[in-house]
Amino acid sequence: MKARCGFISVVCLIVMCVLMVMVLYLEYITGLENLILNSAINNIQSYYLSEGKIYMILNEDKYYHNQLYPILVEYFKTMPYSKPPRDIIIEKEDLDLGDRLDKVVVDIIDRENKKDLRLRAKSNFNGLKTILKSDIKLFNEVVEMEIPVLDTDSIETRYKEKLKDLLLNISNKINIKNCSKPNNIYGIDLLDFNNIVLDNEGNDNFKISAFRDTMLVPYTEIFNDKEIFIILRSSNDHPTNFFVGSTHTPNQLIKLSGIIYVEGNITISKDFQFNGIIIVKNGDIKIDYDVKIDIKGLSIVQNITNNDFLENPNMFYSRHFVYKYGIYLPGFIETKINLIKID
Repeated sequence: MKARCGFISVVCLIVMCVLMVMVLYLEYITGLENLILNSAINNIQSYYLSEGKIYMILNEDKYYHNQLYPILVEYFKTMPYSKPPRDIIIEKEDLDLGDRLDKVVVDIIDRENKKDLRLRAKSNFNGLKTILKSDIKLFNEVVEMEIPVLDTDSIETRYKEKLKDLLLNISNKINIKNCSKPNNIYGIDLLDFNNIVLDNEGNDNFKISAFRDTMLVPYTEIFNDKEIFIILRSSNDHPTNFFVGSTHTPNQLIKLSGIIYVEGNITISKDFQFNGIIIVKNGDIKIDYDVKIDIKGLSIVQNITNNDFLENPNMFYSRHFVYKYGIYLPGFIETKINLIKID
């Protein structure tokens, strides 16, 4: 009987030990699950904090217009000698949940001969740090089609509305005052002049003469910058006529770069070498007989009837000049996120 009691006592001790081990194991597993769950929650929250910084930069004016856009202007205007872009700083009031990592790294990357944007955002949530890399398409796909002349009538059907929207955006918002245009680019914005003439003026100067039917003396400006941003608008039914070169002066090559936007007609009356972007809305482009042109960049036209310009062999698409001057035009930059992943 005593032996049996001793046996029972040993069994009880063994059972108690097993139960204790099981309790301790369950407690360990529960704690481990809590650690894993908390880590997953922290990881997700840290991911969302980094993602939020990227979306803030692309969508909020204080980051896009005040920080990212000036960075892009500085980069593209100095190509091919551009310096690495500076970081974007997130304001403290926009940092959430104890995150103090306020820098977002900006890179311009090459992808299939095109320039794309890359943002790297880092966030810290409860000690867990996450770095997100986002690759972003930077320019409107229409202006990267490598076609020297984009015509709203002849472009592929699937791009027609997108090109019309781009032209409408440009006509509504184009401006030389709030586009970060550097001082070395000559700018002029004229409204409702019947005829405007751009010509050489001697001593490496250029002259713009603007005429209205009601004016006895034209409005004139003389400049010596080799880069231009010319906007010629018409608010009535009479289109503006813009002449590159005067037929009353000797045929001397006019060599310029930049942007020309005309609501009306362009007549090229002198040899013309131009690197940049030409936009003609509700008008035509005519090249006088025996005049030579060499235009590199991009032209956008609407309702043009002169096929000689559309088919001219001396019109060349240049992505370099599309980037260099397109940054000053509304609608050319059209960001689209292609990829977001943990770096």
